[in-house]
Amino acid sequence: MDDKVNEDDEVLFTSFRELGFDSAFCKLSVRMDFRTLKDVCSISPQELINKKEFTYTWLGQLADYMDNKGILHLL
Repeated sequence: MDDKVNEDDEVLFTSFRELGFDSAFCKLSVRMDFRTLKDVCSISPQELINKKEFTYTWLGQLADYMDNKGILHLL
């Protein structure tokens, strides 16, 4: 269990680029002032969707990644 927690923590603090997200996703993330999953997870859903550059396509990519990693509940 501790290994899983440490792996989750590592993923949360790793840059989107290092996690394998494409260039367009990374650029849009930076425009919203996000560089890691932790940045996104640290704000409320309302704050997220109110970001000027927010798109549901971006959210879908993020949610797919997090679901595949078993950490969607953190969003």
